Amino acid sequence: MAIMAGNAGSFRLSTNVVAEIDNWTLDVSTGLEETQAFGDVWKERSATIREWSGSASGRFDDTDTNGHVAMQTAFLGGTSVAARFYIDGTNYYSGTAFVQASIAAAENGLITVNYTVTGTGALTYA
Repeated sequence: MAIMAGNAGSFRLSTNVVAEIDNWTLDVSTGLEETQAFGDVWKERSATIREWSGSASGRFDDTDTNGHVAMQTAFLGGTSVAARFYIDGTNYYSGTAFVQASIAAAENGLITVNYTVTGTGALTYA
């Protein structure tokens, strides 16, 4: 895989681009349990439960009904969304997630938002 420019990415709800998002992160981890026994001199581990979470941030746009308004509906209602983290125009990571939001306003700036999504179930790559 070649080095890729971040400006080709996007954050989407299903196939709908969330407008004005200019940054996303995705964190994936696997639980590890130590499995060494008496007499072992090196730690050994076995993989257990996997999990994922992510965030997307940018400027809040209340006219974006399929993006920001849908995210707002999810975090206010405690419902999940189909989150997609696009690395280019066609390839993305996706999964079902619950949403939390941090919205900020400054007198001399724009309204910004940081969405945090916590996966429920598997993360896939397409």
